[in-house]
Amino acid sequence: MNSLELEYARKLRGKSKEDMAKAIGKSVGSYSKKEAGAVKFTDDEKVIVTRELDLTAEQLTMVSTGTLKAS
Repeated sequence: MNSLELEYARKLRGKSKEDMAKAIGKSVGSYSKKEAGAVKFTDDEKVIVTRELDLTAEQLTMVSTGTLKAS
């Protein structure tokens, strides 16, 4: 999963960047940087994002490390 897939997962579940920013307690700008991969999610943020977007922890870890690419 890459940052575009994370964005897709968010939109698929009807969540806005504002929703996700609020969930992790950050500004929309900060969340946007994290979603784009410019800034890494903290471990606590990973837990929240995986819950909000119904992802596995492995999927989000691959997003934040860039080890899983779109197929």
